Amino acid sequence: MDLYLIRHADALALGERGITEDDDRPLSEAGEIQAQHVSKTLQKKGVSLDKLVTSPLLRARQTAEWIVKAWNGKAPETVICDELAPGGGARKLARFLRNQGGEHVGLLGHIPHLAEWAGWLIGSKKAQIDFAKAGFAHITCGDGPRKGRGVLQWLVTPEWFEV
Repeated sequence: MDLYLIRHADALALGERGITEDDDRPLSEAGEIQAQHVSKTLQKKGVSLDKLVTSPLLRARQTAEWIVKAWNGKAPETVICDELAPGGGARKLARFLRNQGGEHVGLLGHIPHLAEWAGWLIGSKKAQIDFAKAGFAHITCGDGPRKGRGVLQWLVTPEWFEV
């Protein structure tokens, strides 16, 4: 299974436009553009996604929406998963993904949870994987995600996007 771990794009700050809850922070205009660039960059690199699994938080869901809007051809199915929200369990998330099926799966989440999960996949709690906003990593997991069975193939920041 190929996993593409994607950090949500740039979002408005708490207090901006009257936003009082972290879960309700929408993407900024720059974030909308970043999400489109994620979509275009993945496609330019030959990535096809069967599913796009997202955290339920607004900024992650909106990132998924913009990725799908910018997708050429058959867009991936979008699925919301509570285990991608901050504090979600690694084993539960892995089980959820194995039950969902699909060989090429995008995951939209948050820091530090996404980085910790990437470390869990590659078998190192001490791994320091830093995801920039709208940055993404490709981790291969053989027959599905399990602790220590993933291999980090690459990690990309938005500065590397070829749009």
